[in-house]
Amino acid sequence: MVIKMKITLEQINGGSEEVIIRYKQMTERIEGLVRYLEGQEEKISVYKERQQYLISISDIIYLESVEGVTFLYTENEVYKINMTLMSFESLYAKEGFFRCSKAMIINIYRIRKLKSMPGSRIDAAMDNEEHIIISRRYAKALRDVLRGGIRCLD
Repeated sequence: MVIKMKITLEQINGGSEEVIIRYKQMTERIEGLVRYLEGQEEKISVYKERQQYLISISDIIYLESVEGVTFLYTENEVYKINMTLMSFESLYAKEGFFRCSKAMIINIYRIRKLKSMPGSRIDAAMDNEEHIIISRRYAKALRDVLRGGIRCLD
């Protein structure tokens, strides 16, 4: 069962901006939203040219495994990450990361446009202008997630 969240936005002319979250029960989804709003979004350690960086989870567009090495893609950069796709998926599926092929995980929040393709595949145009093909094996699950919301990734 998917529970939809009501979102109300109100523009104000003065005073301080405020976010109020009303909930029946604290969930991981709400906790993640609170962390994000408080600027405490989780960061992940990545590597590029022997330098270590910390990047926000929301900056990740997709991850790809090539010959046993996992690469992480942001809007403008490519990093190596010392984690398998399987372990990343188990840790961050609830943050919107979806296995779209045997060798790739995408951030569904960074999809700009979807297009159905022959053979029940899906072309996902990402925020960084790259096109990722969702294989037939994973396309139905992606459609289910997009229809039902992120809770389907639990």
